[in-house]
Amino acid sequence: MKVLLIQPQVRIDQDPVDIPAGLGIMASIAIEEGHQVALLDLNVSRPIPTWQYIRDQIAVEKWDLIGIGGLSSMYKDIRKILYIARKLNPDALIIGGGGFITYMPDKIMKFSPEIDIAVLGEGEETFRELLQKFDSKNWNSIKGICFREDDKIIYTEPRPLIPDLDVIPYPAYDLMDMEGYFKYSGSFWNSIESFMSKRRINFQTERGCPRQCTFCTHNGMNRWDQTAMLGKEKLKQMDDEYGFQPITRFFSPDYVINQIKYLDEKYDLDYVCILDENLTAFPKRVYEFCDKWMAEGLHKKIKLGTSGDSPSIKLDLAKRMKEAGFSMVSIGGESGSDRILKEDIGKGVTSAHNQQAVNNLMTAGITPVMTFMVGNPTETIDDVLETVSFFKDNNVSIDPFICTPFPGTKIFMDHQDFILSQFDEKLKILSENPQIKISEEKLKEWKDNALEKFLVSLNNATDLSATVSQNFSHADLIAIKYFMHNQDFKRLLKMAHSKNWSHDKKWNETCPVCNAREELSIKPLTQ
Repeated sequence: MKVLLIQPQVRIDQDPVDIPAGLGIMASIAIEEGHQVALLDLNVSRPIPTWQYIRDQIAVEKWDLIGIGGLSSMYKDIRKILYIARKLNPDALIIGGGGFITYMPDKIMKFSPEIDIAVLGEGEETFRELLQKFDSKNWNSIKGICFREDDKIIYTEPRPLIPDLDVIPYPAYDLMDMEGYFKYSGSFWNSIESFMSKRRINFQTERGCPRQCTFCTHNGMNRWDQTAMLGKEKLKQMDDEYGFQPITRFFSPDYVINQIKYLDEKYDLDYVCILDENLTAFPKRVYEFCDKWMAEGLHKKIKLGTSGDSPSIKLDLAKRMKEAGFSMVSIGGESGSDRILKEDIGKGVTSAHNQQAVNNLMTAGITPVMTFMVGNPTETIDDVLETVSFFKDNNVSIDPFICTPFPGTKIFMDHQDFILSQFDEKLKILSENPQIKISEEKLKEWKDNALEKFLVSLNNATDLSATVSQNFSHADLIAIKYFMHNQDFKRLLKMAHSKNWSHDKKWNETCPVCNAREELSIKPLTQ
């Protein structure tokens, strides 16, 4: 059987930094099952290939199975790729997987009728069974999918999470343009070492995260995702039948280090960024990895970077990581306001935790990298100013993300009607005038149309698609983001007065409007 796997373009305004590891694993599985496999990576080069190039590449063969994966932010391009793939291969089985389809497969399959089967959540075991049952088409027996049958979408039983990640094969690196990615190694500029790297690769060693940030999802590979997708009762049944479905799972240190040694022998690496959602949240595991990494002597040749959460970054841990070759740790600071961190984001950290983590990393000689957001649901100008104060206190220049309600997140589920009303004025008017009666069928049609527009609008969280802010408009957020990046307290405060946003008295001395009013109250204008 001829299998084509397609990696869509990602963040086209940035250099490509992530190899298509997920599809690479699927390619390895298909090869193990005895099939001819090709990987079409549309992300490896800049500028992004033209649609004619994509068409020509898909047209080189008649494919029996075409698989495409990606995130919700990539859907606008995925739907075009699907259209081309179906036009060129009318009889192929087309499978979609990943975050773009996991959380609302019925909607995505309605919007993109080219898709025959959706793989929900973790896909390795599911994809292997799909290959094995390709001839029989006995899709009902495969857990963790939905498929078309007589113009209906049929869901099968949910698939439990893989308990031992070490059974997953390495990605099919030979099918990837690794040299194409190495060209952009220095684009990962989060530390001097990463900026100077020539042979960098990004790598994952865990799935899931113990934090429950309202803006985050885990592509269906985490207990929190399962709860949202299946409900607590169904999840309890799965716990009883398959064992507890974990919040976080790990590849073993031996699996990770052996794979990196393989990659180093093959590609002569000088930098590995461990792109786990939260490596440092499990310090015992970090110590174990560092010890084995150094025992192999890899710290003498390969520098490391990773991400973590601030409460877990103690000074002793940071020093051990530095010894093992870690040059940077990225932390999701999110906000300088403790109220927003607690009430809107639910991360379980405070601004003091963030500051202590920065201090510990710098003391240990590791570059701290932090990301922040603006536009959280209840965020006010005071919360924004608290965040800018954190920037100023640490003498850093940060361009904040915009809080984006990606499908599957808690903020999407909590604010779905508000989000959809931003893409259909009729829905907005109805929300403001509940006395207006519209048929359920018509309302569903409008909501589906708005949902598709929303999905197509999604891109990076640096761009604005929809907002969940109760206090700031779309235009406000663009301006606030700019002023935050420039640490421009004065224009933020002037904007607050022009918009009639009250601010705390603590900012009065910084506020040019308050200062002017105070001065005029003491020295009135004379004619």
